[in-house]
This record gives sequence, C-alpha cells and structure tokens, in this order.
Amino acid sequence: EGEGGGPVLLPVLRSRVTAVTGPDTSIEGRRAVRRAGFGREYTVTYRERLEENERIVAGAFWDAAAAGPAEVSIEDSLVERGMRLGDTVRFDVLGRAIEARVTSVRAVDWDDSRSGGFMFLFSPGTFDGAPHSYISFLRGPAEPDARGALQRNLVDSYPNVSVIDGLEIIRTFRRVLDYVTLAVSVVGAIALLAGGLILVGSVAMTKFQRLFDAAVFKTLGANTRLIAVMYVFEYGVLGTLAGLVGSIGALALTWALTRQVLDVPWTPAPAINIGGMLVTAVVVLVVGVASSVDVLRRKPLLTLRTE
Repeated sequence: EGEGGGPVLLPVLRSRVTAVTGPDTSIEGRRAVRRAGFGREYTVTYRERLEENERIVAGAFWDAAAAGPAEVSIEDSLVERGMRLGDTVRFDVLGRAIEARVTSVRAVDWDDSRSGGFMFLFSPGTFDGAPHSYISFLRGPAEPDARGALQRNLVDSYPNVSVIDGLEIIRTFRRVLDYVTLAVSVVGAIALLAGGLILVGSVAMTKFQRLFDAAVFKTLGANTRLIAVMYVFEYGVLGTLAGLVGSIGALALTWALTRQVLDVPWTPAPAINIGGMLVTAVVVLVVGVASSVDVLRRKPLLTLRTE
C-alpha cells in the first residue's frame, strides 16, 4: 500500500529484447535472441529505488538525482543466459528501439513479487513521453459474489480500468494443470504397461534358445543357482541400460520444453532420474527372471532330446 493506505500504482510497458552487445557478448537477430532465452515479451517498469523484495548482487544502483544515458537493472537469472554487467541491451518498446546499459544485477524474492517482480528495471526518464499503463494489486473478498460485485463497481466507477481476477486465474490454471497431470499419468501408465508386455514378449521369443543354453550349462556342470545368477545379472544390466537411456531422454525433453518452449530456467532433478533408473532396473529384472523360472526348472535331458 502507498501513502494513506491506497494501492501502489506501478508503471509498466511491454517490450522485447532485440540485441545484447558487450565486450564478451554478441547476441543480435531474432534467432540468436530466442536461442539465448530472451525471445519472450517482457513487462518492464522504471523507478528510483529498490523495493523490499530486491537486493543488488552485482554492480551499483543508479543515483535518481543524476541524469544520464538509460540504465537497466536485470534479474540475476538473466546472467545465467548470457547477459553481463556492462552489456548494452536494445529493446523494442511500442515499435521504438531503446538501448540501455546494464549497471546492476538484482536478486528478487518472487514470493513477494507484488513489490518488484520485474526481470528488467529501468532508470527514471527512460520512457518519458511514451504511453504506458499502470497496474496495482488489491486483496478482494473470498466469496465469488462479493468479488463480482467489487469488479462491477470498479468498472462502473472507472471505465478505463481493467479488472483481472487473479484468484479465478489461479483456479483455472490449477484445473488445467490437474488435467495435464492426469493425462501424463495415463500416458505413462499405458507406456509402462506396453513396455512390460514387450519385455515379456521378447523373453518368450528367446525362450527356446534359453532352454537349450540352460540345458547345455547344466550338462557341463552348472547348477540352477548359477544359471539364475547369470539371468539376474543379464536382466539387471539390461534394465539399468534401459533406465539410463530413458533418463537421458527425459532430461533432454525437459530441457527443450523449459528453455525452448516455456522460456523458464531449467533445473535438473538427479534424485528422480536415479530413482527412475533403479525402478526400471528392478522391473526388468523381476519380469525377466519371473519369465525364466520354467527354463530353470526344466530337466536338461528332455530339452536335449527334443533338439
């Protein structure tokens, strides 16, 4: 809230990064910008000070009293994508090309993004004369009827104000996310079932060869326990390799989805990958050994006679 308990109005504009240049940086052209992870449209703002949820981690924040070229402070995750302190960033703002030098890097507490949740923060005066909008956050009543009445009253009193119900957006997003999660779970279950059937089928196709191999091993002196250990080792290695290939594929897919499609930071989850590899190895091991039980029990003499 601002002075007097009223809402804080934040000036905002929509912009796109078109180039990043510097001593060690050269990102120019739409394709290069997208490849670097700056391809989406950004909501930007300007102000004289930092908010409570922001702190400078590199560089120095500008002096509001000093006049000079346009400066921009970037959120620290942009450094991971190749933007550096001292670089010059060119923006397309409402069809106008605006260049600003990166003079500071900020760490933002996104849990309190109402105060300063912006990837790019410009120095005052950068957008003088440019048309822009103002946004503010209000905590409304929880009851749907009361929220609807509040929105109608605001629009009736201020026709040029657009009211967005954040709670309804969150609810809709959660419903969509639940549907997506259910769909992924169903597809995963079907894929797992199909993989199990394929594994059982592949074991069945080689059953006669395994019967003959087991008979030969037993004739040469190998006991059932030794042959079982061989099968355990074989299926364990196959399961581990299958899990490794699947884990690498999952990492590549999630990286491509997060960085190239959603344009958000990608964080690997090694514990989940290792767990998936272990589960795959165990499943393949159990299915393979269980399908070979009759091979271990069969008498070698009967098998050799049929051959």
